[in-house]
Amino acid sequence: MKWPKLNPGELVHQISILQPVAGSDESGATVTMQPLFANVPAKIEVVRGIDVLRSGQATTQLYVTVSIWFRAGILPNMQVQAKNGLYVIQSVENVLERGIVLKLNCLALGRNE
Repeated sequence: MKWPKLNPGELVHQISILQPVAGSDESGATVTMQPLFANVPAKIEVVRGIDVLRSGQATTQLYVTVSIWFRAGILPNMQVQAKNGLYVIQSVENVLERGIVLKLNCLALGRNE
């Protein structure tokens, strides 16, 4: 069986993993995003982009895969903050279940989402 590997030379992006934190303010319950891990080296690859109609407007959905060294505690619905965008983690893949490489399958968030 092959061991999962990740080329360190391809980890050219610095990202932060953000987790939701429940709170409250004058208007009631709120959810804010706070860093769980900061300055994580990552590889970001575009999987596909599609155009969709939403509320009568054409928008683009961009799907990316973010590869990082294994870190426990990363869950779907957390977010990835990169220099050029914000991504919602849709699924987390522990490659070959070895605890070496994580692949985060993400959807890019636009300014109005």
